[in-house]
Amino acid sequence: MKRTQHRTVLLLSYVLSAVVLMICTFSLNTSIVQASQNQATKDIPIEVTVKGEIPQWGIQPFLYNGTTYVPLRDTAEFLGASVRWNATKKSSQLDIQGDTIFHKPGTAIFDVNGYTIKAPANSLTRQGTTMVPLKSLADVLKANIRFTNQSLKAIDISPDNVSLLTKETEAADTYLKKQGFSGMALIANNGEVILRKGYGYGDENKLNRPDKETRIASLTKSFTAAAIMKLAEDGKLALNDTLEAYVPGFPEGSQITLHMLLSHTSGAAANFTRTDGMSLQSTVDELKKKPLDFKPGTDFKYSNGGYVLLAYIIEQTSGTSYGQYLNDTFFKPLGMKHTGEATPSKNTTKGFVLSKGQWEIADYYVSQSGTGTLYSTVDDLLKWDNALNTEQVLGQDSLDKLFTPYSSKNYGYGWMIKKLGNSTIVFHNGSGTGYSTGLSRELGGGITIILLGNHAGMDMLNLLDGVRESIR
Repeated sequence: MKRTQHRTVLLLSYVLSAVVLMICTFSLNTSIVQASQNQATKDIPIEVTVKGEIPQWGIQPFLYNGTTYVPLRDTAEFLGASVRWNATKKSSQLDIQGDTIFHKPGTAIFDVNGYTIKAPANSLTRQGTTMVPLKSLADVLKANIRFTNQSLKAIDISPDNVSLLTKETEAADTYLKKQGFSGMALIANNGEVILRKGYGYGDENKLNRPDKETRIASLTKSFTAAAIMKLAEDGKLALNDTLEAYVPGFPEGSQITLHMLLSHTSGAAANFTRTDGMSLQSTVDELKKKPLDFKPGTDFKYSNGGYVLLAYIIEQTSGTSYGQYLNDTFFKPLGMKHTGEATPSKNTTKGFVLSKGQWEIADYYVSQSGTGTLYSTVDDLLKWDNALNTEQVLGQDSLDKLFTPYSSKNYGYGWMIKKLGNSTIVFHNGSGTGYSTGLSRELGGGITIILLGNHAGMDMLNLLDGVRESIR
């Protein structure tokens, strides 16, 4: 009996010890988890400078759950914005370069001229101050961010040094916003920039910056026409050469001249198969099988096919590819470092198409050399505009031919022409999957307007006219 009682006491002792050990282990693990969580959610100070200087922060920037937070008002004002509380919207309102930005404390949403940008985390409140994710605030203010050491714990921010809005273009800026323009815009007066801005989305949850490379669609044709004129100056071809000399067997090729191709009076088919990777030669072969739309030289019809044929002739006579010839002849000499032929892998501003009432990112815009393959920036196109006011790349006789109307449609070579008061305006628009573009310039100098839109279906000719009217 005593032996049984002893065994019972010993067993109870073992059980009690095990329970105590389990409780201690659980308590220790809980303490470790809580300590880890506390460390993860702790505000960790981080160094953020503005233009290389440490500003007088009201609340020190910090790292929280992997996101860098900065005080909204201080940072926005350091970056050039004015900040006030909008009682109606119960939001902070930031105004900068014609843009109005709203942010409601405790949310992850920034509203920029009606476009929504979502931050990776909600804003926080510390000592009565709204703290917002730094990256998102910089994005909506189009500011620049760089890490200043390898640990990624020191960050420098600097104001947007690309966008520009002047007093004389405020009305144009307002007009573009009211019209829902999305893309990059530049206005210059005799070569001096008086507006340079990005509008709308450049990618999903990302705003357009005015220095972004983008597809220019049929603005490409001005380069194709200029290339033909340069080859003519160099004696490689003549404008009265027939298509038969370059594309034997083309329907009525002996009656079609390069002049007709340039001025859209050849009757060549307008359209062709647009498949990524399709060669220029295969497109030319396809065009040879299509009937003409009218007898050469008797009418006008805008023809992408005609400019494909011109690109093919450029390659034959120059001995190099279309893109390489443009680069060697125009882009490189003019310092157009952000212009070239697009490829699917080239990172350009995304194009958007309307689908069921919503703007969605478009598929890759497939074109063909000579018509709509180029990408560029508003600043590079201003260099092109300046060059066409001088004899940097073409002689005056060639320039005059570009801007002379050859049909009732007032189309020259790669440009449309019209009179506005005492000025001659030369212009062109372009469209492609997700893109609407336009360039309007005064011959001999004056106001130049460049609109590189990334929404399909915009009425670019009306937009160009509306912008010009707003700054007159």
